[in-house]
Amino acid sequence: CLATGGYPKEDQYNWFSGFGHTIVKPVPSLFTFNAPKHSITALMGVSVPEAEIRIPAMKYKEKGPLLITHWGLSGPVVLRSSAWCARELESLGYDVRIVINWCAAYNENSLREQLLSYRVNNGSAKVKLRAAIAIPQRLWEYLAGESGVLDQKWSDLPAVIFNKLVKNLASYEMDIKGKTTFKEEFVTAGGIQLSEVDPNTMESRKLPHLYFAGEVLDVDGITGGYNFQHAWTSGYNAAVDIAEKSLN
Repeated sequence: CLATGGYPKEDQYNWFSGFGHTIVKPVPSLFTFNAPKHSITALMGVSVPEAEIRIPAMKYKEKGPLLITHWGLSGPVVLRSSAWCARELESLGYDVRIVINWCAAYNENSLREQLLSYRVNNGSAKVKLRAAIAIPQRLWEYLAGESGVLDQKWSDLPAVIFNKLVKNLASYEMDIKGKTTFKEEFVTAGGIQLSEVDPNTMESRKLPHLYFAGEVLDVDGITGGYNFQHAWTSGYNAAVDIAEKSLN
């Protein structure tokens, strides 16, 4: 029973060649997004309860908690995005533009309505003084500044700056330039091709009495313990079948 874990490089699977199994090219999965020298990293430690990330090049979107770090972006919404788009991101060299909605409860239209209503009821208040939607105050101040807001009151805010604020809150564009440093990824996508293994027993369909368990297989899950569960379950299934055949 081979339970070696995943290998980051395809040639590390070469010793499996004598078994006749197909190796799906390994690529990193469950990694964070790097944004070198981006000004948003000054907000490291700020977390957003429910953001939406879109990757237009892949027609993909995901919602969930987001964390700003000193190197870029992390949190469940980023890790899930990296898992579902692992191969596409690898093919692009981890150089891609993403679009962030910092408060996924709104789309751009409903957010505009919310800010217009807030403006009517809080015209004399300074825009930067208090977040008008449920995002951290530091992030609100940053996005307001990025939109051109200085020390204006809501009633004095020019239309062009108001529109920029709406866009930055609902569709903030950001270039990702790389991923988590090598060896810090959580799991690897790729490995032994699943169609060549019996999922009930984990026995090879190519070579009797050869078993696989865990990340050596082409299995990778999203965050939430799914990779641990697969390792435990596949190991259990293999052990049960090996024991039954030994007894017989």
